[in-house]
Amino acid sequence: MSVSYEFDHDVQTVYETLTEPQFLVDRCLALGELSAECEVEEDEHSTVVKLVREVSRDLPRVLAKLFDAVQVTDMVETWQPDGESWRGTWELGVRGQPVTVAASFQLEPTSTGSRYTVSHSARAKIPLVGKQVEKYILGQTASGATDELVYLRDYLGG
Repeated sequence: MSVSYEFDHDVQTVYETLTEPQFLVDRCLALGELSAECEVEEDEHSTVVKLVREVSRDLPRVLAKLFDAVQVTDMVETWQPDGESWRGTWELGVRGQPVTVAASFQLEPTSTGSRYTVSHSARAKIPLVGKQVEKYILGQTASGATDELVYLRDYLGG
C-alpha cells in the first residue's frame, strides 16, 4: 500500500524536518500518541532515525481479544542520499507482538517543490487471523502516514 504527498518545499527542507528529533516527537504527541522518544544518528552515508512510541488504538473486537489497546512500537528508519533525492527504508515492530510493518520511501524534487512516497507492507505471524491483522495494520498505517504528512505540510506552512 502506497501513500504519496507533494510539498511546496524543496527536498532538503523536507528531509531536514523529517529527521529532526524534536519535530518527530512533537508530531507524535500532536497526533495523539501517548509518548515518543527519538534519536538520530548521521554519517556521510546515511541518517538513521530511531523512534519509540506508545500508542493507543481502538481495535476491532476480533483484534481486541489478541492485542492490548495500548502498545509500544520501535521504528528504525534509514535515509540515504540519491542524487538530488533521498531514499530509504523503515521497519516498525510492536513490542510483545508477532507484528512488523516495513516500508520503502523516497523524497524527490518536483517542479514546484518535492514529493514524498512511501510503500508499506505488514506481517502478522498469527495463525488463522494473520491476514486480517495485516489488512487492518495496513489501513491504520496508510491513514497514519497521511496524517503525519498533513501535519508536516502545516508545520512547514503550506
